[in-house]
Amino acid sequence: MKQESPILILVCVSAVLFLIHQYLQLVIQLHITFLDNYLDPILLMPLLLYAVLWERRILLRDRHLVLSYTDILGYFLLVVLIGEGLFPLISEKFTADYWDILAYAFGTLSYIMARKASNFKHFKTNKS
Repeated sequence: MKQESPILILVCVSAVLFLIHQYLQLVIQLHITFLDNYLDPILLMPLLLYAVLWERRILLRDRHLVLSYTDILGYFLLVVLIGEGLFPLISEKFTADYWDILAYAFGTLSYIMARKASNFKHFKTNKS
């Protein structure tokens, strides 16, 4: 698990930022428009991707399993289709905002970069 520390740091920071933002927005009633609109979609992807990875590791009993780029792309597209296509059709509480797609992409790329940093450290320690 030590080689996964960049991903775990990203997930922990994402979770803490999400909780802080929800507290500020819902309890204190502090509204910062940019954060209210785009922070949650950015934070969703690292949390979702790690949750899927964790679930697969448990069900498949493989502690070293990693999500393929195809899986990551698939989950990104699924979130975009549901969040920006289906939800606005079902409820007027949701609006399709194409900037959210960039926020989802940024969160997905941050997960990929953390994974690459994890792999780099893993290969580096194996050579020593």
